[in-house]
Amino acid sequence: MALMLISTLIVAALLAAPSPHHKYGLTEAMPRLDGTIRIASYNMLNYFDQANDPSLEGEYDDFGTNPGPTSDERCQELADAIRAMDADIIGLEEVESLEAITSFRDKYLADMGYDYVASEDVGYYRGCEQSLLSRFPITKTKTWPEADLTKVNRTGGGWDEIPADADQISFQRSPLFATVQTPSGYELSLFTLHHKAGRNRWHREAEALQIMDYVADLQKLDPDHNIIILGDFNAQPWDRSMQVYRDGGMVDSMTLRTDLGHGYASPLRQTHTSGRVIDFLLLNHAAIGELVSGSGFVKGTSAEDYDWRNDPIPSGYASDHYPIAIDLVPREGAGATVAATPWPREAMRTALAASKVERSTPKSAASAPKPQSKPAAPAGDGAFVASKRSKVFHTATCGSVKKISDHNVVEFASIAEAEEAGKRPCKRCKPGG
Repeated sequence: MALMLISTLIVAALLAAPSPHHKYGLTEAMPRLDGTIRIASYNMLNYFDQANDPSLEGEYDDFGTNPGPTSDERCQELADAIRAMDADIIGLEEVESLEAITSFRDKYLADMGYDYVASEDVGYYRGCEQSLLSRFPITKTKTWPEADLTKVNRTGGGWDEIPADADQISFQRSPLFATVQTPSGYELSLFTLHHKAGRNRWHREAEALQIMDYVADLQKLDPDHNIIILGDFNAQPWDRSMQVYRDGGMVDSMTLRTDLGHGYASPLRQTHTSGRVIDFLLLNHAAIGELVSGSGFVKGTSAEDYDWRNDPIPSGYASDHYPIAIDLVPREGAGATVAATPWPREAMRTALAASKVERSTPKSAASAPKPQSKPAAPAGDGAFVASKRSKVFHTATCGSVKKISDHNVVEFASIAEAEEAGKRPCKRCKPGG
């Protein structure tokens, strides 16, 4: 009996231990706070159910290999991540359909209290959409798959050029709008979105501008309307599309921490296995009053590297994104009445140890002869350059590099290395395209 008990405890400990591939986020979800509701977002990485959809035949066949049905093993990993978050409302991205997410809920999350589900076609040719699971009634939903984004107002500068042949622009995936009401009568409207991926920054900018037009319309009708925009933004904090939201008054709730030692460059803040911050929970001026400051966190899962183009998803791998969450007090302006729990050192240690930031050291004038004229950049293909005094990094050939004094030069071998050091891309030379 004693031996069996010991074996059971060992198995339980192994199951509770973080993945050996854990790199980013906390190893465990933060505990729930009394008197709050939890809002979360999670990209489920091509979640397709086991039922064949005849409308998705051909190149993106949901029952083929691109991506094909999600295995039961990975469904369980996804469910474990969602269970750990214990969110009252969770926006989900890359979900096949209402039928698919309802089936997933019934099979893997049956005891979680998600009695309310929203998921609508968003006009994406691959058959993915956004969904919402909620413990509170969903009173309203809407999508805009046919929205004309050519009419958005791109005032100011810094925009990416729209291709000459882009005469018709719409959402690649319309946001899913939903209004939720708690038993106490607190109302919250959410835009669950998944911006266009890749180098199409101009498209993300247009999508962001259109979404902020919808937000502005809601706020004109009711200035105190509580609004959250959440999901996979496919953009980092300094990108122009993210500035659209900031200019519109949306606040990145994850930045409102008392522990400012863990900013965007920290492995505890990365939301994607590539080491980037691209998932957000943005709150408008009304909803920010209910936020428990410092409650935001990223729950890390396995970040195992694999060839996603050719190899099957590894065992224990849930998604290339990690779930994020915040806590709100569902009473107008009552966020300050609850104090957030500090991140436990144990939950932070694995990511901090696995993803140490290594900063380059500027060349010493004594170790190399000083050139007669300053080169445009350090030698080596793909080198990136920054000043110790600046938060911006540049390509090797950027004209701004010439203005950096020798003793302030910092070199990086890759964009990832520069970003891990807390630098953001130069808007002039646009490292990475």
